[in-house]
Amino acid sequence: MISSPRVSYRVDGPLFIIQLDEPETLNSLTFDDFVYIATLLEKSNGLPDTHFTVIQSSGKFFSAGGKFESVLELAPEKREPSDSELRTLYKLIGNVAAPNVYVTNAFVKHNKPIICLLNGPAIGLAGCLVCLSDIVYARDDQVYLLFPFSSLGFVAEVGSSVTLYDKLGINATNEHLFFSTKIPYEELSGKIIVQNYEMSDTAQFNERVASDLKKKCAQLSLPSLTEMKKVMSYETRSKLRAAQAIETNATLPFWIEGEPFRRFQDLKQKKRRHKL
Repeated sequence: MISSPRVSYRVDGPLFIIQLDEPETLNSLTFDDFVYIATLLEKSNGLPDTHFTVIQSSGKFFSAGGKFESVLELAPEKREPSDSELRTLYKLIGNVAAPNVYVTNAFVKHNKPIICLLNGPAIGLAGCLVCLSDIVYARDDQVYLLFPFSSLGFVAEVGSSVTLYDKLGINATNEHLFFSTKIPYEELSGKIIVQNYEMSDTAQFNERVASDLKKKCAQLSLPSLTEMKKVMSYETRSKLRAAQAIETNATLPFWIEGEPFRRFQDLKQKKRRHKL
């Protein structure tokens, strides 16, 4: 059975809750963890009595992004001596390209509103999940997003080439993606973040939002939400489906060339400063 020590789920009335739960590592995730989150979205889709999918975290960070070790396991020097160049390419397609497409597609086709509880900074692919959510609530004004793709030597992934443009605008997106700069709360508010709960404790924040959502559900005709989301997200879904192939084909050559692996290794050895 698929599982992860860093990601769990539970059903709480009308809410299907996905929890990131390794605060001691700032909820950094492996490629397998991102795939597991996608499988949980599929699971939520199949439960007729849940009407919202909630993604929440723990501690002071939503997620610091990908685990260095998880990325470096795919580095060229880790390949088997018997591996041909074609075999190496095949492994990279399976380990880098395929998960990006699978995860993005899981969000694109999800039929329930996805609510993200942003308790702190979200970096890299984790920031992409925030932007793929339908509604984002912030714990406080210390949250931020950071997409250090250019700093790490590859290209925007997991739909961020679409979601950031749609939500932040072209000029701000160019600035942040080209130069790997933080997107602070002030820029997120009203564009990606709907409400600031102005709280300091993540567990209490998660409980408060869950309580508020249940109260809102009591006033709704819940089956209408699925159709409403389908209608409202039609254009964005179409763009995201097209972007999957474009992003994957654009970023894969950088991974094949090896520059991201060298930069992740520099970060691990503290030769390069991580922009947290």
